[in-house]
Amino acid sequence: MNKIIDALIRRYRWYVADPLARRPFQNLKIMDSFESIQYIIDHRCSISRYGDGEFSFFWGVKEGYQEVNDKLVSTLKHVLQATDAPNHIVGIPYYLKNVDGTVKLTRSFWGDFIRKYGKKLRPLLSGNRTYIDTQISRFYIEYYDRDRSSRQLQLLKRIWDGRDVVIVEGNQSRTGVGNDLYDNAKSLQRILGYSTNGFSHYEKMLYAITSHVKPEEGKLIILSYGPTATILAYDLAKLGYQAVDIGHLDIEYEWYQRGDTKGGIVEGKYTNEAIGGNNVVECADEKYLSQIICDITKQ
Repeated sequence: MNKIIDALIRRYRWYVADPLARRPFQNLKIMDSFESIQYIIDHRCSISRYGDGEFSFFWGVKEGYQEVNDKLVSTLKHVLQATDAPNHIVGIPYYLKNVDGTVKLTRSFWGDFIRKYGKKLRPLLSGNRTYIDTQISRFYIEYYDRDRSSRQLQLLKRIWDGRDVVIVEGNQSRTGVGNDLYDNAKSLQRILGYSTNGFSHYEKMLYAITSHVKPEEGKLIILSYGPTATILAYDLAKLGYQAVDIGHLDIEYEWYQRGDTKGGIVEGKYTNEAIGGNNVVECADEKYLSQIICDITKQ
């Protein structure tokens, strides 16, 4: 009986309550994932992405990997609404409008999110600008269609195809280590920061990037650095860089390769969404170590 009641409640939420909560977001211009990726390829723009974590900070919800303070919240709100950075675009979840094709967990999660926070969130967003989809890097675990996942992945890899790339990440993230995700890049360098509370060292990281990479070099900066990446992409765009906040793409790719639909731990990499995923051993991979041009945790 309990299962029947739970199923009825879920259906009511999916087909009645959630669509009602999404109604105020329907006039927003949000590109889907494929349109968003193509836009990045065509315009070589910088992107700042807002997911449930960044939005939840606005209302005091804490994440284990980042302490929330007034400065972080005010800066995230500023970047969300700013229009002064050249060739820069903001990402928000396409799921605010539509969750078709997603797995049950994703559909329920975003339904709960928008019912809880939708009325607070909508006034912060503009119907006069175009957004890309934050979920560009979530190409696999949230969808049923594996062919769709493969097509989105191949399009994603075109962003850095033949480019000189600098990855900015936590010192336990190890993006691309042990897989071929960035094998089509021309070159790969890394600037490492803190795996947790990256925003507490924001100025140090920004200085490290601008000291080791110059805008005129035309290098693509890929940011995998939590909510700090959202802000870095904006500031770097104002300085003339192309900086793409790519989030957990590497972990998503690991799950894709393994056929892992549960989102488990990836050994040797910080996996903040998995229980025990913050217990990471040292990395002795020589290729990875040779790519590190700066580690602000050792300065």
